[in-house]
This record gives sequence, C-alpha cells and structure tokens, in this order.
Amino acid sequence: MAGYVSADRAGQTVFSRTLQELRNFITIITPPIDVVVKRVDSTISDGYPDSYLSEASLNRGVFTGKETDLAGAISLFEKSVIVKSEKATKKNDDDKNGDEVDPAPLPSARFHVLVTDGVQSRTNQSADASCLAGSDQTCVRKRILMLISKGWGSYVIGIRSDFQGNVYSEVSRGSVVSYQSKRREPASFRPFYIYLFSPDRQALDKLVSVLTSRLRPLLASEDGLRVLSLTSAYSDGPTQAEVKVTKESSSMLSESKPGRHQNPTGFTMRVDISSDKKGPVPFQIVTTLPWAANVRDGGTPRELAELVTWTVAPVRAEAQSKQNERARYPEIKITNQEIDADGRVVLTATAQYPGGATGKPLWRSYCIEGRLNLDQQIPQWIKQWSTNLDTTADAANKTLYLESTLLGLWNNPILKEHPVAQIFLRVGP
Repeated sequence: MAGYVSADRAGQTVFSRTLQELRNFITIITPPIDVVVKRVDSTISDGYPDSYLSEASLNRGVFTGKETDLAGAISLFEKSVIVKSEKATKKNDDDKNGDEVDPAPLPSARFHVLVTDGVQSRTNQSADASCLAGSDQTCVRKRILMLISKGWGSYVIGIRSDFQGNVYSEVSRGSVVSYQSKRREPASFRPFYIYLFSPDRQALDKLVSVLTSRLRPLLASEDGLRVLSLTSAYSDGPTQAEVKVTKESSSMLSESKPGRHQNPTGFTMRVDISSDKKGPVPFQIVTTLPWAANVRDGGTPRELAELVTWTVAPVRAEAQSKQNERARYPEIKITNQEIDADGRVVLTATAQYPGGATGKPLWRSYCIEGRLNLDQQIPQWIKQWSTNLDTTADAANKTLYLESTLLGLWNNPILKEHPVAQIFLRVGP
C-alpha cells in the first residue's frame, strides 16, 4: 500500500491522516484498551506498539510485502493477540509427576481493524475448499461469514485517498500499472478500506459511529467515505408514514389518522363492500425510512431506499385464526413503488372486498414490510468503486472484484432477520 503514502514525508494523504486518526481515536475508547498492530503480507507479523501506525502513515518503506494474505489475518481474529511466554504450572498433591499444564486460553481482542486496499493477493493460492492456505476473494469472504455466523459484528468503511505509486495487477500477474491521482479530482482518488470486527456487536456500533464522525473532516469530498454494515440493524425507530386517499377513491375508502408517537406505525381503513363489484380502490402510503446513523453513509437517501423491497401479508396471528369459510375479508395489494430525490417511498396500493363470496364482511390486519433486497441489490457505491480489470490506469481509481466480494457478505442471515420498515393496516367494512 506504499502508493497511499506521500513520497514526501511531510505530505499528508487521506490515507496517512486516517492512520494517524486511528491512533488518536484509540485513546478515547472507554474502557481504555491496549493496542497491538500487525503488518499483513504473505505472513502476519508479530505485534508492534500503536506508534507503528504513525510510522506507517509517513514512511513508504513500511509497505514492502508483495502479497496480501487477508484470509490469514482474519483467521487469527478469534485467537488472543497476547502470547504467554511461559507455561503455567500447577502442582497437584495427588499428581506426583507435577506435569506442566497449558494456561486457559485468553480471549480474543475486543475490536479488530483491518486496513487494506481490498485486493486479495497471494501467489501461493490453495484449491483446498477449506481455505487453509491462500487468500483469494472467496476465502476472504468465507472467513468473514464464519465470524458473522458466530454472532460477530462487522462493518466495511470505504475511503478514497490521493495515490501516487504502483498498482500490481492480479488479473495479469507480474503486470504493474503506474498511477497518480489528481489533486482537484477526488473521483480519481484510489479507494482503501477499513474492515471492522468485534464479538460485541453493540460496542462495535458505537465505535463505528464515533470513528466515522472523526474521519469525515479528513475527506476530499462528501462522497469520499462510504459505510457498509454487515450485521447492524439498518433502521432505528418507528417508520414515519402517511396514508393518502385521492378524491376519486374517497367515496369508497376512508382512513383514520393514527395517534402520535405510534410504535409500530399503524392505520385503520374502511373500504366499501361494493368494491367487490366496482373493483380495487387505489390509495397511497408515503413513508420516510428510519435509517440508523451508521447506515446513512451507505449512499444518498434515494440510493438507500432503492435497496428495499416491499411486501404485504396478513398478520400471522389473524391469518391462522379460525375463519368462517363464507366470510369475506378485504384484500390489500401493492401495485407500484416510486422513490423521490429525498428518499421518500411512495407505495401505490389497492383495497377491495373480493367478489364471489356471500358471507359477512369482516376485518383483517396487514403488515406492509420493507426489507433489504439481499439477493439482487447492493449499494450503488460498491458498484461504482468496483472493477473486473486492473491492467490499465483507467481502472486504478477502483477496486478489483469489490462487488463480488461484498455482495456475498451483504447477503447474510443477520441482515435477513431485520426488516427496515413495518407499517400495519387494519382494514374492514
């Protein structure tokens, strides 16, 4: 990563200032923590003191490795960074031999911060599916997903930095591209990444919130920092929503205003029974998504809203209750979705009592739910920062295979558990 450091030791790139800020940031973490810094190349170095961050921010000579075993680094996160130099001995009165016993294993570090250009480079890659050796993007993704499956928290912070140096091609081994970003063109800056992990997800949320607030002043442009949460809930608080009934629908449809401070957000709606013959009655639900603070750096409000897919379904408790087979229940369907520049979502829906039944019209509750579309969507910034070719200077302001790497991480069980928004609608005659 030498190209991220200024050739002039007095120069300060975004990357250099970020490393320095990481060192400063350490001192304000509560409770206080000890820090071990390790260098990642074909092997993982022994520990250095936190002063090594300052040296790495100014001295290009720190970055001499030609390979980058990111998977190997991540595989060590569950292990303690503190090594016992001596074995503990325990004498047992009943054990005449006085055998030596290993001490109880020490816990892993509370936080792990991996600073990288995001390109996995390892010439001695292994075809072994267990990824015991080698460091291709599949192995890195697998290592991260293993931690997530064990309940660890994880974030990826992407930052654009000025760059002057060599980019070593992974597509064409041995090929080197010389690249220099342009000072007044932040879009030409080369990205680097801070991968953050912790077995304490709540503590990690707080750490990321403070860290990003301290990094923003270092940026060359507002969109020079982007965040991808891999485990944290994307919403924070109840969904703000409003039901709108047009003049054309008002003779068939009416809704009652919800009370203030509702959590969850809910509405009551009445639909004319004659809709079984006249057809579906349209209305709109306008909602502002309650994005969590750590998610707002993941894109513009519109880009974030585009990540959400919407469904409507009867509330389970009522759907499974005993029902009169001849009774009539209203139906709610979503017919269209639009998003404005401010990220507000306008859902067009219809309400109707279906025809063909002659029983008594009854009430039913629905949940209109927005969830991240983890299978098909990924934040726009990841697509914009990703490339599949690293053999020309034109692609040096992007990261090789970033989209395929992060797409697999984004689609994980923890994010699947949490809806972004929920709106409840009680509908009756």
